[in-house]
Amino acid sequence: MTAQDPQLPAPKIPNASKINPPKLEDYRIPVSPGYALPEDRYVMSAPELGGESAILAEFDAAARSDQFSMALQKLIRCRDNVLPALLERLDSDEVAISKKAAIALGYLRSPQAIAPLIAATKNPHRQIHWQAAAALSWIGSNEAISALIQLLRHPSIQVQAAVAKALGRASLPAVSPLVEALKHSDDMVKVHAAHSLGQISSPLAVTTLITALEHGSKSVRFEAAWALGQIKSPLSANSLASLLTDNDISVQSQAVQALKNIGVPAIAPVARMLNNHASHTRSVAARTLGQIGMEEVVPLLAQVLRDDEYAYVRCDAALALGEIGSHDAVFYLSQALKDRDRSVRSAILRALAQINSPEAQEVLHNLKHSISIPNYSVSNIRDFGDESDFTTIQG
Repeated sequence: MTAQDPQLPAPKIPNASKINPPKLEDYRIPVSPGYALPEDRYVMSAPELGGESAILAEFDAAARSDQFSMALQKLIRCRDNVLPALLERLDSDEVAISKKAAIALGYLRSPQAIAPLIAATKNPHRQIHWQAAAALSWIGSNEAISALIQLLRHPSIQVQAAVAKALGRASLPAVSPLVEALKHSDDMVKVHAAHSLGQISSPLAVTTLITALEHGSKSVRFEAAWALGQIKSPLSANSLASLLTDNDISVQSQAVQALKNIGVPAIAPVARMLNNHASHTRSVAARTLGQIGMEEVVPLLAQVLRDDEYAYVRCDAALALGEIGSHDAVFYLSQALKDRDRSVRSAILRALAQINSPEAQEVLHNLKHSISIPNYSVSNIRDFGDESDFTTIQG
């Protein structure tokens, strides 16, 4: 765009009060100044952003995430070749500058940045190996992904962990190396390998992830459960159900969410836990069935609400029915309103209030306006020949 061209409209000035993060479609660098087509003239040349020096100065000074996001957008739209300047910053002694340069190089996706980023990933002492590994995964070429897979065997645990995390964007070629890392590496590497396998969501990883559910580290168990929830394989339902009584609450919660993601195939292994001799296990199973939320489990929960000997288990069954909220759930809750334990009756009322359907509201309304006189009977003891009229209330 030139000042002598009267046909072009004046460029719009971006609204500085609204800062939007860069989008993936913006992460392209023009191969030459003549790259921009007429319809892309504003987007690609961005004359209002200033020259290369001004943009790089803003990029270097960006300290907050919103400032960095804006500077990164301007850098990527710049018509000048900023790659040499970013490679120079990648080697900077200032860690913050090097980290930002690695991220920018990943978004630019230039093949020329692969070798410098590999070198930066290999050196954990520079403290930018996490960003450099992520940048290689964003570039996503065969060369970049192959380099990351090779770095999974790097002697540094820090490098292995950074690479395992980055490979979550690498799709199918990374599954086998990540499975091996999950089997044989340090716990920190296993955590990131499990998470990346969940991101890729390949059924090929299910068996190894099931084995990882028994790992001694709660972080590994947590990530393995999360990954299996992403893959949604019915084969993992039994093993995930065993985590419902894990000694770590976060692992229990993640197992519940994974079972919920699996859906109907998860019902059977959890339902079997309702017959466990341990009341705590029955309680956990009832809560989990409520969170799974399938109407098929309503009769099972109704039986627990009616028959379980422990009040707190019956309370959990009532609340689980409240979470499901079906017509049958309202019926079974109304039938249990005369439970012998006050806490159970209170849980039933909370469940009905949570359902908030017309049927549930009708039950609550009728209960509120009914009169209950417990354990008393009214009898008329007047003799047939007696003209007096009196009654007595007997306890």
